[in-house]
Amino acid sequence: MNLVTGATGLLGSHVLVVLVKNGQHCRASFRDAAKVQAVKRLFHYYFKEEAEEKWALIQWVQADLTDLVDINQLVHGTDFVYHCAALVSFFKADFELCLQQNRYVTASLVDFSLKHKVKHFCHVSSTAAIGGAGKLVNEQTKWQVGGKHSGYGISKLLAEREVWRGIEEGLNAVIVNPCVILGPAAQGSPSLQILETAKNGLLFYTSGSNAVVDARDVALAMVRLVEKRVHNERFLIVGPQQSFKALFTQFALQIGNKPPKIAVSKRLTYLFAIMHELWCHVSGKRSGLSIETARSSHQNVQYDINKIKTELSFEYTPLDQIISNMIEGQAFITKE
Repeated sequence: MNLVTGATGLLGSHVLVVLVKNGQHCRASFRDAAKVQAVKRLFHYYFKEEAEEKWALIQWVQADLTDLVDINQLVHGTDFVYHCAALVSFFKADFELCLQQNRYVTASLVDFSLKHKVKHFCHVSSTAAIGGAGKLVNEQTKWQVGGKHSGYGISKLLAEREVWRGIEEGLNAVIVNPCVILGPAAQGSPSLQILETAKNGLLFYTSGSNAVVDARDVALAMVRLVEKRVHNERFLIVGPQQSFKALFTQFALQIGNKPPKIAVSKRLTYLFAIMHELWCHVSGKRSGLSIETARSSHQNVQYDINKIKTELSFEYTPLDQIISNMIEGQAFITKE
């Protein structure tokens, strides 16, 4: 039996897709029943007439991952744990909440996985938890103490350390560090902000670059690592790397909008981000540009993707196919 936490999220739902495609039974944790129905529509998008058959392989369990009783019941009787649940927020006001949802939930899952003798634990971290020093970032890049790291990145680093602590105590575990994940998902997924921004049209672009990866690629890599029983390792899961201008241009071309043409300075980006984050703090809403995402929008980071490609002979989905699947899949699962 496989346990998938955060199963209604972008990545968790795609891990379910990969597992049930192979005929494996899953226990899936959720909080919002409405999002379960969105995942079911995602299954119909991918599996067509086989969707109901694949859906029957999933046992859905409503759970609060901050509740130790719920975590104990989730982990009990499972052999493999795919820990996808996390809070993704780059707003400074959410730092303590990120620590709770990312570090402490992971610590509890590690503890109960040890207690119930789980065979393998796959933890989803982030490229934000890897140091960004140097021109080429790999799995051994050192975390810069005192560097400019996001609160989210710190929370994911501390979550990773809980997994390493579990490994020292006898847990077979592997860690994956994906970049920005794209794909169709239930409403509310952070990655959908990119799609919504592109749909609304974007005139401006920043000087930075980053990488994106298809949710299907991350899910497949996770399942294959567990199947191979790879443990005591971490792997960058990084797809196409390009400038933000090139990324949003590709979105615009597929949606039918005009691509961004006006470069915006770092100073102006920061000014807007400060004003926007202040408004978000007052309103209680968390969307759009933050101070931390403003900083990253002008950074240029390159990743070494050789480790995972060597381990799994892995090939990533091209950017145009990532975006087309995201647009088509999102239209399918949100249609009435």
